[in-house]
Amino acid sequence: MELIQYAFTAVLISVLLAASAAFTVMGMGKVRRRRRLARQAHEHGLKFFPEDPYDVPRRYADFAVISSGHSPCANNVTSGGVGARPVRAFDFRCELGHGTRRLTRLYSVAVGEARRDLGTLLMWHTGDADLAPLAARGAALAVGPWSCIGSPDLARTVQHACQALADARPSIEVRGPVVLVAAPVSRSVRNYALGVEDMGAILDAMEKHKAIAKEPAAR
Repeated sequence: MELIQYAFTAVLISVLLAASAAFTVMGMGKVRRRRRLARQAHEHGLKFFPEDPYDVPRRYADFAVISSGHSPCANNVTSGGVGARPVRAFDFRCELGHGTRRLTRLYSVAVGEARRDLGTLLMWHTGDADLAPLAARGAALAVGPWSCIGSPDLARTVQHACQALADARPSIEVRGPVVLVAAPVSRSVRNYALGVEDMGAILDAMEKHKAIAKEPAAR
């Protein structure tokens, strides 16, 4: 009996030591990643905040991915401007369900403000369809790998602008001048799945589309 107790104790201690080592490694990885993101932000003349100084869950509460769960939280925020337009990138986390059915959703998010009203558009990537928010589940339009609600022409412009981000499976939402792009990520992601430079290119394409669409009316 004593041998069994000793064996059980030894196994328990081994498990605890392994868990402690794993948490230590994870913590060190988060610190290294945060320092890397801060360094990249400063190299591009941008600001970096380990915590959320903008109250992201409240500021962007109307956007589908931000309001899709409970206990929303943002951190590792990079902020600045691209082409005289405010742009931010950050890590976002929220929860779905409760108790044993609780599921954590992790996204890499970039938000930019265009120089003009772009209308409204929601494009949810089919690669993240299982966790699509209610707002995206009634979409009747398909453009490439996205289910869309809104202008087909604008959606095709966004599709072209996001070709380089295909592997990130981004979902895009537009509300007036504000564009939010969210890509699902794993805990092991080294950098943002998409950053402020990606958002700048998307804003350029959408502003150009809007300008061309207005040309006939201006003549």
